[in-house]
Amino acid sequence: MKYLWTLKTAVALSAIALAVPAASEAVKWDMADEYGENALTGQASKFCLEEIGRASGGTLDITYQGGGVLGYKSADHFDAVQDGAVQSAVTLLTQLGGIDPLFNLSSLPFIANTAEQVYDLWQIARPEYAKIFEDNNMIMLWAMPNPPSGIHAKMPITSPEAVQGLRIRTYDVNGTETLIAAGASPLQIAWSDLVPQLSTGGIDAVLTSADGGKQLAIWDYVSDFTELNYAMALFAAHVNKDEFDSLPEEAQAALMDTIDTCDAFNWQLMKDAVEISYTAMRENGMNVTLDDDVPQSVFDLLGDAGNLVKAAWIEETGERATRILEEFEASRAN
Repeated sequence: MKYLWTLKTAVALSAIALAVPAASEAVKWDMADEYGENALTGQASKFCLEEIGRASGGTLDITYQGGGVLGYKSADHFDAVQDGAVQSAVTLLTQLGGIDPLFNLSSLPFIANTAEQVYDLWQIARPEYAKIFEDNNMIMLWAMPNPPSGIHAKMPITSPEAVQGLRIRTYDVNGTETLIAAGASPLQIAWSDLVPQLSTGGIDAVLTSADGGKQLAIWDYVSDFTELNYAMALFAAHVNKDEFDSLPEEAQAALMDTIDTCDAFNWQLMKDAVEISYTAMRENGMNVTLDDDVPQSVFDLLGDAGNLVKAAWIEETGERATRILEEFEASRAN
C-alpha cells in the first residue's frame, strides 16, 4: 500500500510539473521582416534582438523571421501585429500611409538631408508615431533609417530629360507622386516583387538606396546609380501590446530599455552602409554618379515636384504635420 501511494503521488506531481512551465523558461516570439537577414533591417533586428535577450535575462527569446518567410509584407505588418497574428515586426513606415498619412513623413523628398537630420526628425515625430501604434494595440520600439535613396538605371540621371518617361520602381505614394509630377512613369512595387519586374523588363529603373541595390545585385540589370539623397525612409519595430503586457517585468523592461542602444547602432549601421554599397557596385562594374556631379537642373525638377507632394501631405495630415515640420526647421536653425 505504501508503494502504491508513493507511485500515485509521483505520477500526480509529474503531471503538475508538465502542466506548469518552468519559471526560467523563455517566452518565445517571432519578428516579421519583409527584407532579408543581410539587409540593414535584418542586421539591425539581429543586433537588437540579441540585446533584448541579454537584457531580459533570458526571459524573452525573439526569433527573427526575415525575407517575408511568414507571408507578410511591410504593408501587412500593422494588421498582423495588431491582431496578434505575429507578436512583433520591423516595418517600412511609409507602407502604412493608408492607415495614417503621418507615416509618409520620412519619405518626403529632400526634407532631411543628413543622418543627423533624419535622427532629429525621428525624435520630433516619435510621440506622434507612438500614439498611432498605441491607439491600435501596439507599442513602438526602435527605428532603422534607410540609407539615402537614389536612382538605379541604365544611364546616369544627369539631365531633366533622363527623368522623362522613365519606367521606375517606387516604394511608396510620395515617391510615386513626386516622379509623376517630374514627368517619369513610376510604378509602386513591393520589395519581394522587384526582381521579377527587373528581369522581365517591366521597369527600367529603381528608386532605392545603394544598399538596396547591393542586396538585389542590381548590377545584373542596370549599369548606373545616381546619388540624389532623395529621402531616408524609416523602418520601425513594433510589438503587440497584449503580448507585451503578458511578459515578465524583466522582459518588458528589456524591450524598452534597449531602444536608445538600438537607435544608436542602427544609425551608425546606415552611415557605414553607404560606402560599403558604393564599393560593391563599383567592383561589379556599375558607374556611381555622386550628387556633386548631378546638375542643379535635376534637383530643381525633383525638388519642385517634391514640394507639391509636401504641400499635399501637410494638407492631409493637418496640425501634426505643421507642428512637426516647424519644430524640425527650428532644430536645423540652432
